[in-house]
Amino acid sequence: MKRAIEKHAKDFAFVVGIFLVALGVGAFILSHQRLYLPHWVPVAGSDFVDRKMEISTAQALTPGQGQEIAIAGVKVGEIAKVELREGRALVTVKIRRKYDKRIRRDASALIRPKTGLNDMAIQLNPGSPRSPRLPDNEPIPVSQVVPTVNADEIFASLDRDTRDYLRMLLSGAGQGLHDNSRELSNTFRRFEPVGRDLARFTRLVQDRHANIAHSIHNFRLLAEALGEKDNQLARLVDSSNQVFQAFAREDADLRSTLRQLPPTLRVTRSGLAKAGRFARALGPAAQKLQPFARDLAPALRAQRPFVKTATPIIRDSVRPFTRVSLPVVKELRPAARDLARVTPDLTASLSVLNELFNELAYDPPGPEKPYLFYTAWTNHAGALIFNTQDAMGPIRRGNFMVSCSALTTLTAVAQANPALGSVINQVNPVRDACPGQAGAGTGTPPATPPPAAAGAARSKGR
Repeated sequence: MKRAIEKHAKDFAFVVGIFLVALGVGAFILSHQRLYLPHWVPVAGSDFVDRKMEISTAQALTPGQGQEIAIAGVKVGEIAKVELREGRALVTVKIRRKYDKRIRRDASALIRPKTGLNDMAIQLNPGSPRSPRLPDNEPIPVSQVVPTVNADEIFASLDRDTRDYLRMLLSGAGQGLHDNSRELSNTFRRFEPVGRDLARFTRLVQDRHANIAHSIHNFRLLAEALGEKDNQLARLVDSSNQVFQAFAREDADLRSTLRQLPPTLRVTRSGLAKAGRFARALGPAAQKLQPFARDLAPALRAQRPFVKTATPIIRDSVRPFTRVSLPVVKELRPAARDLARVTPDLTASLSVLNELFNELAYDPPGPEKPYLFYTAWTNHAGALIFNTQDAMGPIRRGNFMVSCSALTTLTAVAQANPALGSVINQVNPVRDACPGQAGAGTGTPPATPPPAAAGAARSKGR
């Protein structure tokens, strides 16, 4: 045998190649013919669980044709067998074991055609996670399975008048389309761009079939997760209801806030406009401040020795003085408050005093002397005026000048009014200086002297 193989090595290799190609083609064909190996086969084995469901009518449900069972659009099994039991169709389906664990007692099924040729599919709703798991030998009851609805059932549900109207519609459509095939063709031809775009959209959807299936699967997981959190969702709804009720109770305040919003926006717009003008003015100002900013760093560096020297002074002297002066400053607050009220008038008074001192200190050009020169002489003379005093206090010096005619009048007043007479006698007027006058204190009025004598008396009184 070995010698024969070595002699016909090429033929033997060709036969082995044909066998391998046939094996691959057979595996490809069988994989597309929905051939599932038992679960005990390694890698390629499939693990299915038989489930049953009762259906009122199993029309167009054909086992072996690949009619699928899907949960949320994801294929989980196929229809295996259809049989009659007690006047109802009993459909046996094969579901993968990893999906069978999700089927509950409240599971429901919906039978619908995938194509116009009644290629049927069963959409399975596994039920709520709170419901108990459906036992393996218990079918899904007929009350939870909805069969497909045929067109004849829809027409049979119509009353006689509706059927007549539908018949008239179809008859009118036949008459309208009679001998108008070209116009109808042209009309359908206008839909060609729409069909082309739909074909492009369908190709894109087909290219993304895996992504769509993945999205549907994720949506199912999300729906299941939300189903497991129904208590939390209920609390969320209750909390939202309380929030909305709080908003409803504050309806008047919200309306007031909304009414105040337009003027606030106008003020904000005005403020932003002013801020814009400020920003436009700030740019040139900042540019002009750049030289100052450049010179500021050297100035600050030059101030470092001063700051280092002043730090101990502030710490050891200024701060203790500040702490000690705080009570005094607190007591000065009332005085400062009163001083603040009189400051305007005080400012005006100080301004007048400033002008007065300026006038006193002004030295005019020429031989004239300033007021301060005469002020010094006034102070000198003032000291001589008040250098005499008695027990009642200082006595000012002075000269009492009176003419002879006035002296005669005073003598007459003293005689007429004793009170004034005592005051006049205290002056002790010199009556002897005037011709014709009596002595001091006499009641005889002197005679009126001639003008020459009166002038001599005035000069002597001086």
